[in-house]
Amino acid sequence: MTQVYLGLGSNIEPEHHLALGLARLSQDYPLLAVSPWYRSPAMGFDGPDFINLAVLIECPDDVGTLAADLKQLETEFGRTPDAVKYSSRALDIDILLFGDAVGEFAGLQLPRTDIRQCAFVLRPLLDIHPQGTDPQTGARLADYWPLLASQPLYPVGR
Repeated sequence: MTQVYLGLGSNIEPEHHLALGLARLSQDYPLLAVSPWYRSPAMGFDGPDFINLAVLIECPDDVGTLAADLKQLETEFGRTPDAVKYSSRALDIDILLFGDAVGEFAGLQLPRTDIRQCAFVLRPLLDIHPQGTDPQTGARLADYWPLLASQPLYPVGR
């Protein structure tokens, strides 16, 4: 079993869709940890705020199988394969860390570079993985936070 950190987000009825998404995800993968939820402005387009969180799961599959499962789950929530990268969505799920994998796997770059670039990805991840390190650089994930702390991010009471 591989420990995998996922980032989840939504800006279409986000609290509703994220709760349903977590319930659906937990049917296939044990949820070992769930972060607090955070609200942030849409990035790359003009749209409603997103709510984001991170989860830790145990995965018996390889990256490609997990990625396909997550895409299927997003499809169940209305995402289409031709969806514009920066657009509103009911459920978005990204693999942030897959064990200590580094490189390209099934078309995905791991670890996900958003960890080092986006507060809405890093803050929830730090909440459930405070001692984590970036398997690509060896840096402590917490060391990235001062570089991103000025980005708008607001806790959601849950």
